[in-house]
Formats: sequence, C-alpha cells, structure tokens
Amino acid sequence: MPVDKELEIIELRNNTKVTLKQVKDLLGEAVADYLPVFPNTNPFFKLMFKLNKWDGDPTAFVKPVPCAIYIKRYIYGRFDPELLPTLLKQTNPLISGHIRKYKLFQFLNEDGRALLETYVDDAVNVMKDSINWFDFEDKYTKKYNLIVQLRCMEAK
Repeated sequence: MPVDKELEIIELRNNTKVTLKQVKDLLGEAVADYLPVFPNTNPFFKLMFKLNKWDGDPTAFVKPVPCAIYIKRYIYGRFDPELLPTLLKQTNPLISGHIRKYKLFQFLNEDGRALLETYVDDAVNVMKDSINWFDFEDKYTKKYNLIVQLRCMEAK
C-alpha cells in the first residue's frame, strides 16, 4: 500500500509534529494581491523602532534590514516550522538590494493570512508591555514558546 507523503507526520528537533499537508493548507494557489499586513495605522513598526531606539521614519517603505529578520523570526516563526522555508522557496526575484518583488504573506491563503494578522497583533500587544527590544524578545519567546537564540545579555 503506497504511503501518502503529505500525511506522514514529521517530528522536528523541537518535538513539534507537522505534516506537509498542514503546511500546504496555508499556502495560496497563486500570488495574492498586495494588501498590507503592516499598514501605518498598525503600531508594529513604530513600536519596533521605539524599542530598538532606532532613528528614522517607521512609516517609510524601506525599513532597516533587522526588521525583515525579526518578522521572519517572531511572526513567521509562530507558524508550523516548515512554512517559512516553503515560503522562501517560492519564485520571488530581488528587485533592489534586499527588496523582493513579493512580500512573503502574498503566498498565503486566507487562513494563513488570518493567522499572520493574529500573530502581528500578538506581537504588538507584547511590544506595548516591553521596555526595550531585549525585554520584548524575552517576553514574546516565553509566551509563545518560540525556540530562538537570544542575545546573552542586553546591549547597553
């Protein structure tokens, strides 16, 4: 009897169990139209800039490179662990520097996008209760059981 690889349970190093079907169920059939997940009315980037003590305009389209790293780590990191690598494999050419043609969320279907928006709101709520970025990372990773390497000590 043939085995359906998409239903086979994969146990990851962090003991999370996932199937390829679960990951694929969050992906859309085609690239969705651009509808911002982080509109300027959402305080996500304003709080990120404040907690990191960054100068600059948090509403500018081009953000500091760490923003992309933090979004992948703390927002997409909440999905099944295989989702981010699957999204990163999608055809998405570089336009300029580190700017890609599509945002990762454009590859999600409605269910995936709804989860993403929930994760963004969760991050905003933890940011509001944090005194700096280190405090946010500590609280957020504990609250949502994220396994990431945090800095050994807070930067002064």
